[in-house]
Amino acid sequence: MKKNIVFDLDGTLLNTLEDIAISANFALVSLGFQPQESAKYRYFVGEGVFKLFENIFASNVQTPELIQQAVTLFETHYTKQFNQNTKLYEGVSKMLSFLQKRNFKMAILSNKPNSFTKMCAIKYLRSWKFDVVYGVREGVPRKPHPRGALEICELLHVKPNDCYYLGDTMIDMKTANSAGMIAIGALWGFREENELREHGAQYLVQTPSDVIKLLAEV
Repeated sequence: MKKNIVFDLDGTLLNTLEDIAISANFALVSLGFQPQESAKYRYFVGEGVFKLFENIFASNVQTPELIQQAVTLFETHYTKQFNQNTKLYEGVSKMLSFLQKRNFKMAILSNKPNSFTKMCAIKYLRSWKFDVVYGVREGVPRKPHPRGALEICELLHVKPNDCYYLGDTMIDMKTANSAGMIAIGALWGFREENELREHGAQYLVQTPSDVIKLLAEV
């Protein structure tokens, strides 16, 4: 039975956008750049912190040194204020409780740095049992490379095609499909329906309650 599910974190379980924007803008201003509107971060995030600043600086002259400076400033600031505005999306608590009651094995795979991923999980998700919580780790390619997802399957002792993957961006849909998982696109997150459809979503869900309906018969 397919009672296994991997979740993305930002934009799927947690609405982290405002806190990410605040810390990224702190880094930008500290380096002499203009801050970005919070809404723009919906399209900057999803591929890790280094790529976040590559996206922000796309129209400017950028160097690896400048981006690393921004990353360092961001990470120092985010560590102190990651929990000021972040919260679970409406319905996520009910969804996780339902899946746990139904004995689903649950895991998290994020492109957030591993330390931040675990920090957020401890702060916001400690009421539920996650068998594996992984962010970006040294030596492991970030999503959409399938390695992290496949490692989770090995740790859960399940086949990839017996595992659902719920995420809100094309990165998540690509990850799920490259790993051979069942891709579910979360429409309450950071991106739009077209992006999720075009990149391989096998199911689309408007709310966490729709996940319950989808998996109720599993």
